[in-house]
Amino acid sequence: MANPDEEIVVDKGSRKLSLDELGRTQPGMGRLMPEVGARVWKLWYAAEARNWPLARYELEEAVSLMELGAFVRPKYERTMTRFLADDLAPVAQSIEDADWPAFQAAFERMVDAANDYHGVYNKGFIRWRLPNHPPPDLDLTPE
Repeated sequence: MANPDEEIVVDKGSRKLSLDELGRTQPGMGRLMPEVGARVWKLWYAAEARNWPLARYELEEAVSLMELGAFVRPKYERTMTRFLADDLAPVAQSIEDADWPAFQAAFERMVDAANDYHGVYNKGFIRWRLPNHPPPDLDLTPE
């Protein structure tokens, strides 16, 4: 059993870090949200191509990143949970239903809500928008 007064050190090979130091290396929203944006970009164009399995995958990956953000930055937990339940759930449902018109409407509402949440945290100057071209790194053609 470890001594509760003993500092825990993590050996990364090239450097030893205390748990506090390791904690400071965890990504904040400034690092996570660009990754979310890339997933949401791919999500839109996958759905537009009616590649529903890819759209589902990109959505799941975006959700995982947002949940990670809420976990490592607890001040965002309540609003992120609300966003996932209220704003993202209709997007998920439209994917499950393979319903492009419902997806379009739900996606636009989700993006508007996300941008509104930026304002809640005094970052209203951040306004995400969908790029006007599909991501060049994926073949969006359904199987």
